[in-house]
Amino acid sequence: MLNWLKRTLLNRIYRSTIKDFSLPKKRRSPKGIKNISVILDYRLGIDKEHFQKIGKYFNVPRRNIRVLTFFQSKKQIDESNSAISYTSKNISNFGVLNDVLSCFCSRSSDILINFYDKDDIFLKYLSAKTNKRFSIGFNSVDNELNDLIIEVDSQDIDVFVDECIKYLKIFFTNNK
Repeated sequence: MLNWLKRTLLNRIYRSTIKDFSLPKKRRSPKGIKNISVILDYRLGIDKEHFQKIGKYFNVPRRNIRVLTFFQSKKQIDESNSAISYTSKNISNFGVLNDVLSCFCSRSSDILINFYDKDDIFLKYLSAKTNKRFSIGFNSVDNELNDLIIEVDSQDIDVFVDECIKYLKIFFTNNK
């Protein structure tokens, strides 16, 4: 019952957040990629090292690629990943984020990769709150969240990465 209530309240907050987000804003033209943020769903079983390939292609230093992983429960998180992981418990009923999530969302990113294929409010809300210039995601999730939607199987990470590079190269290097 409490989980249902939390999801309902968060969904209402998300809807108002996404409404503000979807208003047309004048975006500065991108001048290259300096940092990349990724919101990754642990249930997909994808290694976060795959996203380094995108960074390597655009000469983004390893320290400027941040991957935040969503877990279903705290029991799944090991100690070495606790600073780069979160669960639904890290977001309050009223959408207040804990320190780790607040830090992730407030730090500006040139690219945000929403690597999840479930329509989960805890993933979507964090994506909507993140400060980004350009976002990439899957078709199976709320399309208002992403500027670029890549329609591939989420388990086919190599194709996803190749498609990201192909389109990011168009958007970020052919800007004259």
